[in-house]
Amino acid sequence: MDLEGIARRVQGERAKEIIVQWLDFYKGKRGDLNEKLADAVIKEVENSRKASKYEPKSSGIRAGDAGLGSRGIGDHLIHLKLFEISGRKPSTFDDAGVMEDVVVAVDGIHSRLSYFPFLAGFHATKACLRDVMVKGANPLGVIVDVHLADDADLSYLFDFEAGVSTVAEALGVSVLAGSTLRIGGDVVIGERISGGVGAIGKLGKKFLSRAKIREGMKIYMTRGNGGGTVSATAIYGGFPEVVEETLKVEELLVAKVVNERFIDKVEAMTDVTNGGIRGDALEVSEVSKVSFVIDEDEFLSMINRKVLDMFRELDVDPFGVSIDSLLIFSTLDELEEELGKAGVEVKEIGYVDRFKDYPILTTSGKRLEPRFRESPYTPVKKVIGNYSPYSMEELKRALDEASRVAIKRKEETLKNLKRGNV
Repeated sequence: MDLEGIARRVQGERAKEIIVQWLDFYKGKRGDLNEKLADAVIKEVENSRKASKYEPKSSGIRAGDAGLGSRGIGDHLIHLKLFEISGRKPSTFDDAGVMEDVVVAVDGIHSRLSYFPFLAGFHATKACLRDVMVKGANPLGVIVDVHLADDADLSYLFDFEAGVSTVAEALGVSVLAGSTLRIGGDVVIGERISGGVGAIGKLGKKFLSRAKIREGMKIYMTRGNGGGTVSATAIYGGFPEVVEETLKVEELLVAKVVNERFIDKVEAMTDVTNGGIRGDALEVSEVSKVSFVIDEDEFLSMINRKVLDMFRELDVDPFGVSIDSLLIFSTLDELEEELGKAGVEVKEIGYVDRFKDYPILTTSGKRLEPRFRESPYTPVKKVIGNYSPYSMEELKRALDEASRVAIKRKEETLKNLKRGNV
């Protein structure tokens, strides 16, 4: 519960009343301390309004309504604006960046795993290491940033670190650095955790960028056992036994074998995470102007059987959700056989064709259209639905204006910095 947020939305005695109620709920009645704290929060907000010039100009659209973090078209549009603000060209949409021979990636914890910190740490670490490794890099270590709300038990912190270090040790890499803070300090109460894990790697013989994906390449897929998204689906969908299927690092070991022994036979690698293969195909098509053509049955056959059965039971679209498989792109017909001899299970699930009006189609010609959000995979997500209250035109206009203001602020501050250095 964001006490400062309450004071910003509600005025006067009503704000104090609500804040005290929440403090009583989480902290218990503590004499007049909760009332004094409520008064202090309200006073701080009043003071902060004097610094309003540093606040952002409202876009009028909330993060959830825009699809932020929901791994669909909305999220894609927002990422394009982040590229624009940072000055980075969206030339690859790769989840990892490269500078000379250093490859870096960062992944936030799955928001619905906040009450399951070991899983949150495990899967965030697996995700960022995978992002580095599928680009052809050898991971060197991870860095951690975790925030606990004021009422979170300290066991959450230790369980999170245990999840991180489990994956790190399994891959033989070190936890290099970290930061531990509270969410909102004293003005956010509750038990949630938030944060992320980053990975650093050294590039091998070549960078396996998505930008190298071209017409005529074959698409090979590894087993998809799931990660944070599948864990959340299992927990909140009532299939806790499926969580165990996600506690594997199989795809990391596959990437390691490819990088060490087959790098010359592979053109690109990516993982099936950003809203499922629908989302991955959308990002690749933006870069390379191609379409994926896949065999539905072959794709489904490479999803962990227990995970796939759960998807079917819960009516979750397996093409629109993260399953943590690897997609390996090559021009070689015999790659599946060669990897098999090395103990790596992959299956050819399709090929890359020229752009056919949609980023991804099936071999039978069915269009797997990109959606506003990833496939809803928990009861709450099913209630929210897969739509936005705004049209794409309205969303684009709001994003254009909000990013324009942010870029202007950036440019004005840079001018002052440069002026001060003269």
